[in-house]
Amino acid sequence: MVARLSLLAASAAVLVSAQGPPDVSAGCTSKSFSIPSWFVQNVSYSESGDVSFSLWNRATNSTADLACEAKESGWNACAPVQETEASDGTLQASVQVSEGSAAFRVNETWTCSDRGTDMIFTAVGNNSAALNYTSPLLVKGSLLEPVAITPVYADGPTGHDTPGCMARSEEPSWVLSHVSYTNRTGDGVNTMPFRMFNLILTNSANGYQASCMPGTSFDYSSDPAHLVCAGEEFQSFTVGRYPVSTTASFNETTSEFSVQQTWFCDDQDPAKPLNITATGSVELPFKCTSEDLEGGETETICVTEDEVTVEGELGMVVTLPPYVIEDPAPARDGCTLSSLLDPRWSFSAFNIFDANSSSSTVTFEVILQTDRGFQYPIPIYQGAPVEGNAGWYECDIGADGGNALPLWPYQCSFKYTTATKELVLDADWSCQDLDRDHPVYFSGISTSIVNATLTCQTVGSQSYCGPADTGYTWVAPISNVTWDMSA
Repeated sequence: MVARLSLLAASAAVLVSAQGPPDVSAGCTSKSFSIPSWFVQNVSYSESGDVSFSLWNRATNSTADLACEAKESGWNACAPVQETEASDGTLQASVQVSEGSAAFRVNETWTCSDRGTDMIFTAVGNNSAALNYTSPLLVKGSLLEPVAITPVYADGPTGHDTPGCMARSEEPSWVLSHVSYTNRTGDGVNTMPFRMFNLILTNSANGYQASCMPGTSFDYSSDPAHLVCAGEEFQSFTVGRYPVSTTASFNETTSEFSVQQTWFCDDQDPAKPLNITATGSVELPFKCTSEDLEGGETETICVTEDEVTVEGELGMVVTLPPYVIEDPAPARDGCTLSSLLDPRWSFSAFNIFDANSSSSTVTFEVILQTDRGFQYPIPIYQGAPVEGNAGWYECDIGADGGNALPLWPYQCSFKYTTATKELVLDADWSCQDLDRDHPVYFSGISTSIVNATLTCQTVGSQSYCGPADTGYTWVAPISNVTWDMSA
């Protein structure tokens, strides 16, 4: 009963906290690209069919109070309840009320100036809710300008919207499977003592699974007293800012396994997400066998014959802001924002082959100067001469390893002037970090100087020249940037 009361109290707390917008640290420009959206709040319906509500723009953190007069069936336009000072944008909203539900449609233009220059955004979106729905209603938007994209939201932590997640969390429990423990004594001379512990932990409330094993210490020994547990979030970039987290331990003396886990539920209402923490422990019913090995070693292997249930105790339950579970995690500027706001190429691995001959060729590596994650520059080789442009060559672009989110040109040409060390790159590239289904295609030119001392050497019959500092890199701004939604 205590657990049930804790969750119900947390749900009530959501209703209170939802009256004001959550504290979001990202700036207007970043949020306009990542979460162009609105909250429809404080909705009221009159007997005559009129509707009033407040509309909070999540990117600009501004609110408009609107009233919609039911003049006819179908969509009815909304107008500000009170005229405000002239703004830098326009807002169009309309409502359609049908039996049991209301649909809201929004089209808004606004300006962000937090990046040192004005950038105009236009977004549209719609959503609907039952007439008795009292939580904030999220209206996700699609950008029409400066680029036409529909940003991808996070999937959220595993099982957060699984039906029954919140109800089952009132009496938390876990199921342990594939449990094994190995203890090898070592011979004290040639082999070290070795202990290993493994299991699969499944949360009964949301179905989340994690594999647990000892972390490795500095001497490469395993310590089951401190287990590392990880699930799909370990290799996923779509979980968002609220992954399930697990800490666990195993006591070799008592065979007790202990766990503390934090997970999330919003299956009853995505506007009322809960952050739930619980703990539990159980003595594992091991069946053990021991074997004497050569050299005086003894190996003991313990397993459980069946799955083991860990009954948990509900701990802290925290209310999160509405819909935040599926918001993308805060990140530095990616491909799209960098290309729009501060486009630059990062160059490296510059070389000239057969530098003293008329058939000399230039190679280098390049990558967009942005949040690149685990991506590395791609090689550019000198291709065929560009017809009608003396000194210009097509780019022969190297293999990208099948990367789904490239940060380099998909086509380009370049010109290198030996006397001045000037490298000009005319490139086309695409960005799909915000919307994989609708890439934004960019074009631009960069001009830079290879400001490094070049040293030459001959290997076999081929000579080449490159920077004396083999790690030399340089960055060049991209100018005359244009973009489109088609290549």
